[in-house]
Amino acid sequence: MAYDMGWQQVVSAELGVIIISGPDCLHCIELQAQLSEKSLEVPFHWTNRNDGSEILEKYPLFAAAIDVLPFAGIFSYGKGIEIIRAASRERIEEVLSEL
Repeated sequence: MAYDMGWQQVVSAELGVIIISGPDCLHCIELQAQLSEKSLEVPFHWTNRNDGSEILEKYPLFAAAIDVLPFAGIFSYGKGIEIIRAASRERIEEVLSEL
């Protein structure tokens, strides 16, 4: 049931993932390929670090935590509950399973 939605819908969901990527990010391309083969079981949204100013302004702790891309924020009903380095689909799923 995984699907790509707008970021507002993702952060408002029971559980959703916002993935921050960047231009020329090879790990981002790898993660996109992994998710196209086997998607996440929760709503998610990709946003480019340079284009995601609206979400990054609304969630400044999420914005401040971003370092190595791809990076993911896990949200529930409008609140950020976890921030992780999204190195792989398995890493995201591991954190989701612990929530």
